[in-house]
Parts: sequence; C-alpha cells; structure tokens
Amino acid sequence: MLYRNIRIPFVFTLIIILALADSCYSQWRGNVYGVYGFDDKIEARADDGQYFQGDISGTLYYGAGIEYFPSKDFGVELLYFREDTEVNVKYTYNLNLNDTVFVPGLGMNFIMLGGTAYTKPKKSPMEFFGGAMLGIGIFENKDPLPGAQTSSTVFAYGFRAGANIWISESFGLKLTGQALSGVKAFSSGFYSGTAGTGSSINPESSMFQFGLGGGLVFKFGK
Repeated sequence: MLYRNIRIPFVFTLIIILALADSCYSQWRGNVYGVYGFDDKIEARADDGQYFQGDISGTLYYGAGIEYFPSKDFGVELLYFREDTEVNVKYTYNLNLNDTVFVPGLGMNFIMLGGTAYTKPKKSPMEFFGGAMLGIGIFENKDPLPGAQTSSTVFAYGFRAGANIWISESFGLKLTGQALSGVKAFSSGFYSGTAGTGSSINPESSMFQFGLGGGLVFKFGK
C-alpha cells in the first residue's frame, strides 16, 4: 500500500515536469538535501473525548529532487523527503496507551512539487531563492497498538528560502531554511489502538515542522 501511495503521485508529477520541457531555455538541476527538523508539538482530540498531546522529536532528515527551469529565474522541482523520528507522548486521556511515557516511532515521507524563484546578483557566486511546495505526506506508525492505524496519507505543503553558493559553473553548495506541514496528519486512532474512534476535530493534529540545513546542487544544460 505504501508503494502505491508513493508511485501514483510520483508518476503524475514527473509527467507534469516533462511536459514543461518543451522550451527554448533548457536547464536541469539535481538537488540533494540534508535538513535538521526541530521539535513540533502535536495533539489530537476525538469527538468522544479521547485526547493525546506530544512532541515530534527533532532529527536530521534527507531528500533529493530533480528541477527543471522553463525560464532563467524560475524552477519546477519534483522532490522527496524522508524523516525517521519518534513521538514523545506527554499526556493522554481515555486512550489505550498504558502510560504517558509511550514513545512510538514515526516515519514521514513527503512527495512534493515545488515552484522556486531565483535571483543572482551580477559577478556574485551567490544565488538566492524562495518558493512553495505542494504534495502529499505519508506517515508511518512504527509501533502500532492493536487496532491502531499503521499509516496515514494526507495533503502536505511547505515553504522554503535560502541560497546556492556556486563553486563552479555546474556545482554548488545549498543553504536552506524550510517548513513542512502535513494537514490532519494525526487522529486519535493513529496511536490509540482499539480504544480510539479515529476521528479528530482538533486542527492542531496537523504537523508543522521548521528545518534548517544544506545540500548540494548540480547544474545540467544551459
């Protein structure tokens, strides 16, 4: 099921990028990312009164993308991020979690299509950028209780800004700050097992994680 969730949007977004390739300006870039995501508070409340609150622990996550430039100052990128961390559940009410020191493992996959604007001062190796991303987030419950959800696929979005430092015409270093969000990523049923209804009415069950990091950028074409 996880493979299907990843394969379908990947193929769809790749077709979009290839359709943009019919342009007199033809440049491609390959990007590799390493980002530290900071702690993020989450909570979920079901309509039957069940509730949990905890933190997604900060950790380093990685990613890669392929970017096409239909014009000199704008790129469209298909990218993937993977994060493996844990949720420190701090407080629960009426849930089958045994105690409040329950620390389940969490895997997060983001498949995103991003649009990025660039500007480069003359005679400078620095190239500044900023943009937004839309896609899906696939969340894996690594330690499911009996009856709990093992995965959740939700709408995701993000923002980022930073700079490329070009070492040569085709290779550079990347500095970036970004935020990624999975909308309604956690319901009470994700961690509560058979005790949970799975319905969540608290908008703070969404995750919104800030990150700082860097990476490498490779340029192909004009």
